[in-house]
Amino acid sequence: YALATLPVPRGWSRDELDDWLVYTPVGARFPSQGWKIHVSASLADAEKILQVVWDYCLPRQIAFKIVRSAQLLLLANGKDAHRGSSGKFVTIYPADEGEFETILIELGTALAGFEGPYILSDVRWGDGPLYIRYGGFAERYCLSASSDLTPAIQRPDGERVPGRRGTVFSTPDWVSVPDCVREAIAARASVDVTELPYSIERALHFSNGGGVYVATDTRAGQRVVLKEARPHAGLAVDGSDAVERLENEHRMMVRLAGLGIVPRVKDRFVLGGHHFLVEEFVDAIP
Repeated sequence: YALATLPVPRGWSRDELDDWLVYTPVGARFPSQGWKIHVSASLADAEKILQVVWDYCLPRQIAFKIVRSAQLLLLANGKDAHRGSSGKFVTIYPADEGEFETILIELGTALAGFEGPYILSDVRWGDGPLYIRYGGFAERYCLSASSDLTPAIQRPDGERVPGRRGTVFSTPDWVSVPDCVREAIAARASVDVTELPYSIERALHFSNGGGVYVATDTRAGQRVVLKEARPHAGLAVDGSDAVERLENEHRMMVRLAGLGIVPRVKDRFVLGGHHFLVEEFVDAIP
């Protein structure tokens, strides 16, 4: 990205950390952990989103880090990318909870209308590309249950524990949840599968593009397969996302219908922004 190649702004430091560039105001002091803000971005919107974040954070002395190139963003959102970290384009480190909420309100307004993949480890704030999670700011580590060195956060008693970075949003039990986060959690919880006419039995496969599930159509008592596609995620080398590929699969299956060589298409629907294709379940060896 062009901004990543500019000289370091006066009064700032820039450090390289794996695929990231970390920008920090010189002499500023920040907490070692707290509520952080992630900004998601589609490949098409990334440059514009970065400009908005850049123009917002620099004059306000707010530390942040960015994925340094479009190629690295493509890889981070690829089909086989880590599902827990996929979607993270910018990470913003508020100095305290007051600044945290201010950034959400002001930057959320500035980024309204931009799109990006859903960050599975976080909870979405509003309808834009901002996501929030409690986690570490400073580089600290501890041993996980499997004795692996893993990023850590610190309990009030000083004990370091692994900072969870999975595909489910969670908050440490000792952390007080701000009201704005409670509202976001409630909005996330309002999306569920209880109203669907499908009873999901198990997952066959997961990728960063979505899951594949075996279910029962409760209206007909028939077993079906649900294929999920996440917008702007599961990117292929050409930049196409999981939704584009699912739509193409649907078109091909409709064209081949009646020949006895593909499963029958049963249904299509969208839930929580994710697209689903429902096919008949074929109990056979691939």
